Amino acid sequence: MSGVFIAFEGGEGAGKSTQASLLCDTLRRNDCRAVLVHEPGSTSLGDYLRRYLIGNKPAAPLAELLLFEASRAQLMAECIRPEMAAGAVIIADRFAGSTIAYQGYGRGVDLERIAWLNDLATGGCYPDLTILLDVDPVVGLERVHSRQVQLTLPIGDAPDRFEDEILSFHDTVRRGFLKQIDAGSSRWRRVNGNGSVDDVADQVWAAVRPLLIERDLLRLA
Repeated sequence: MSGVFIAFEGGEGAGKSTQASLLCDTLRRNDCRAVLVHEPGSTSLGDYLRRYLIGNKPAAPLAELLLFEASRAQLMAECIRPEMAAGAVIIADRFAGSTIAYQGYGRGVDLERIAWLNDLATGGCYPDLTILLDVDPVVGLERVHSRQVQLTLPIGDAPDRFEDEILSFHDTVRRGFLKQIDAGSSRWRRVNGNGSVDDVADQVWAAVRPLLIERDLLRLA
């Protein structure tokens, strides 16, 4: 039995982590074996690389790309492939779509080079469904700054190198995500992330539920 692979993509403050966690909880309540992972991370090597990648230490665009791909390759080998083989639903908070949007469109790394490296790191295994939580970057960054205030972090002192980028970078990243949908992939769904957490979760469930029923992983009245 093979599982299902679902990824959440989007810019900073889009609500990916929240929605990925809510979906995982919903699946488990419905007796689905659900595994939640995030990129970079979810393995010892990935967590090690994450501390550097989201910090404010320097990294050339190509070096940044290669570190993300190394984390992804380990995640595939250690978690995603074994769990899918066991029939689990994998829910990823970011995956290869982020690499195209951030390192490709945002950093300007050659897209063909990124595609080759993505294929190498994943072995050609990509999500069955990618949900883009689409939010205006201004709204997303306001959410990020609000979170910083709640955590008593001064605005502008984000510990994440990507959250700290200028607005034009985030606009370009958003275009990179939308370009991937425009490419015509049937595996992508755009969800308006500007609504309430519950409203967005309802949209996510409407996109995910048919796939799970089709794969005989969910039986609901």
